[in-house]
Amino acid sequence: MSAPPYVRALEAAEFIMGPPSIKGIPLWRGAGLRAVRLLIEGFLTLVAQRDEAEVVEHGFLASAEANRQVFGSYANVYELVVVPGKPGMQFRSDNIVSSVGLLRREGRRTPVVSVGSILRDSPGKTPPLFRDRNIWPVVELNQLADEGEASALLDFYATVLEDLLWSIGIPSITVKTPELASYGKTTYLTVAVLPNKRPTVLATLYVLADELRLALGERHDVIDVGFTGKLLATAAMVHADVRGLALPSTIAPVQVGVTLAERGDRAERWLAELHGAGLRCETAFASGSGGRARAERSWHRRSVPLVIGLDRTTGSVTVCTRSPLHRAELPDLPSPQQVRDLLAGSDARLAGTAKRLFDAAMDEGEYLRSMCEPCAEAADLAVFGVVVPSPRVRCERCGDSKGQRLFISDEGRFY
Repeated sequence: MSAPPYVRALEAAEFIMGPPSIKGIPLWRGAGLRAVRLLIEGFLTLVAQRDEAEVVEHGFLASAEANRQVFGSYANVYELVVVPGKPGMQFRSDNIVSSVGLLRREGRRTPVVSVGSILRDSPGKTPPLFRDRNIWPVVELNQLADEGEASALLDFYATVLEDLLWSIGIPSITVKTPELASYGKTTYLTVAVLPNKRPTVLATLYVLADELRLALGERHDVIDVGFTGKLLATAAMVHADVRGLALPSTIAPVQVGVTLAERGDRAERWLAELHGAGLRCETAFASGSGGRARAERSWHRRSVPLVIGLDRTTGSVTVCTRSPLHRAELPDLPSPQQVRDLLAGSDARLAGTAKRLFDAAMDEGEYLRSMCEPCAEAADLAVFGVVVPSPRVRCERCGDSKGQRLFISDEGRFY
């Protein structure tokens, strides 16, 4: 069976390995690893608006006894019955037990962010980065909160995740739902849409349920925030053109692809200036008839948002941007600020297209309604949750000013 288009785009961009592949275990390549690093750096920068987080990576194995004490049978976990020299261990399937233990031992009140992989049973179809058996990256933030502080913390992290997604050109909303009450006494889901206009959950935020908090041995409220490589899979679905992956500059491993005809001191000085300004640039040489066109297609396959060609007549500068594909001549080599402006324009076009997709999905699917509670009950709506923040709005049915923005889903819990 042919791989989905987003998988082929990620393979062509050298983010993940192509076939032959291992079911449920995508193998990451250099460009993908760099994009993940940029994504995590962006997340940590947003978190640091409130607190500096410590980044940790827990081992691949975890205590089976400790996990069962918190999560019971843990039926979705592969357990290692016999591990030479490691009795009582299992493949790690979650980080919260280890992270909360670390917070408690160190008396830490600032967040811990664990970055690593987890292994879970995932029968049936395993579309890469959407439903894997070996899930990487798993980014999970945990923090202990004093009484009365948890709600404000959760609201802050909801904003962090919406801002993170918007920084990679994916619009989203946060939905407060009672559907996962056994895990979170307060549950927020960060919801975006796929190209087929179906909603999808890209991040989860919880104030942990008291039963689980007590099983962890913790008297404070526990904040649990997480996302996975599914963010990059969604970006690959939403941001693409006929030439392949078209990532925003925030997470594109190479922001500027420069096509040269030959080396020269002027180009070298200019490239050094771009690198010194923090721009991620690489060069390639055009050779033979059609060399420039081949180089340009290669840059685009690799998700590069901006291509600058110095390969024609002496002194000529050609800029190629995407979404839509457009080429223009510049009178001189662009300054770092001009390059940043070109990249910002590219990012804005990608975000604009994604926002139109999101708005169309919400409208056509009637996922968002403004209603007061009595009218929602009378209309027998399948209310999945309330959009947060949740200022009062006018009810579209009775006109009452005590309406709320409701998220409607006939699927119930969705992924």
